[in-house]
Amino acid sequence: MQSAAPAPVQPKQPQPAALAIFDTGVSTHRLERRLVSTQGGRTFQIFLAIPHAAPPVAGHPLLYMLDGNAAFDALTPAHLKAVPTLALAGIGYDTDLRFDVVARSFDFTPVEIPPAPNGHRTGGAAAFVDLLAGELRDEVEAALPVDPARRALWGHSLAGLCTLYSLLSQPGAFRRYAPVSPSIWWNDQWMLGLEAQTPLSGSDADVLVMLGDAERRSNPAGPHWDGAAPHTLEMVDRLKRRAGLAVELRIFPELGHAATLPASLAPALAFANLQDHA
Repeated sequence: MQSAAPAPVQPKQPQPAALAIFDTGVSTHRLERRLVSTQGGRTFQIFLAIPHAAPPVAGHPLLYMLDGNAAFDALTPAHLKAVPTLALAGIGYDTDLRFDVVARSFDFTPVEIPPAPNGHRTGGAAAFVDLLAGELRDEVEAALPVDPARRALWGHSLAGLCTLYSLLSQPGAFRRYAPVSPSIWWNDQWMLGLEAQTPLSGSDADVLVMLGDAERRSNPAGPHWDGAAPHTLEMVDRLKRRAGLAVELRIFPELGHAATLPASLAPALAFANLQDHA
């Protein structure tokens, strides 16, 4: 008897961002969101969680979160109540969805490569990181007292790749970096090549890399592996050898790729809220 052909893989459907935290509210923070336009004609949606508590003398620590729509969609009041003096800024897009797949494919990838089958343009990370440390930072911090020594950056998947790219390409733009399940597999592990070419000297920074041990990617075309992604573990080992970096690795047992996003939030917020080293 002839076996049935495998069912075709169905594309994932876009998921709306419920952003329930804006409806329920939270006692420790004021929540805001607004659209901003850059001088180059880009439009971003900024999500803010501003502490009600008075800022420390030097200003609030501030965690920037890429894919801001998805990040704030996953945030809960409990997350914010645990860090009452930490400010959060989600850098998102003008969409009702959790992800703007086209925009993030461009903004979070460092080099242009031949168009993928989906036709998404790549190679905009350098310009995006410039915006993040420039115009977008000015928009976020215009009326928010921020400690410039306690800025942190978080990103998941391709945004985790961009977080590492920011660390290597613009050291000093942030004090702490929290890449989650970074897509180091992208473009034949291009990021490992960048690390190898980047001088070992640079600004001091703390890095918290988080990933699951059951990710194996969601794309049936691969790449696949058993356990935690080996190229991410290699990147962690390399970063630990770089002077000035304090690197921590956290592996979530039995979590797949999508599940590491919400799992990373509590440790990332606590990490961003740490006092700077004396």
